[in-house]
Amino acid sequence: MAGGTADSSLATAEEILNYAEEEFERALKTKDMLLYRNAVDKAFLSMIAAVNSYINRRLGVTPRTHGERRSLLRKMDREDLRAIYSDVMRTLHDEAFYEGVYNPEEAEYAITQVKKMIEEFKKG
Repeated sequence: MAGGTADSSLATAEEILNYAEEEFERALKTKDMLLYRNAVDKAFLSMIAAVNSYINRRLGVTPRTHGERRSLLRKMDREDLRAIYSDVMRTLHDEAFYEGVYNPEEAEYAITQVKKMIEEFKKG
């Protein structure tokens, strides 16, 4: 993937996160559980796009699965990102989206972690 495409993927991740944050705020105000679940899963999707972009810029490959992403982050000696990825996946994707766990504080923390990750990747 060329640098421009990686930058585009990162911009897409940021755009998805912006939509997720808007939906998340609306879901909290309206107490709409379906909107909440969709919002947190969008936030997780933005992290997937950002991590894929990061890995692709470093290794020239785009992971296809969660396990592949975690494995490649470990090979890149980015255990810190691997741990955040796993934690955010558990909070936003597994618990909130699939299990329907309503925990806005944990979800907000995880969304903040995604935002920080994207900012780090934008810096290079």
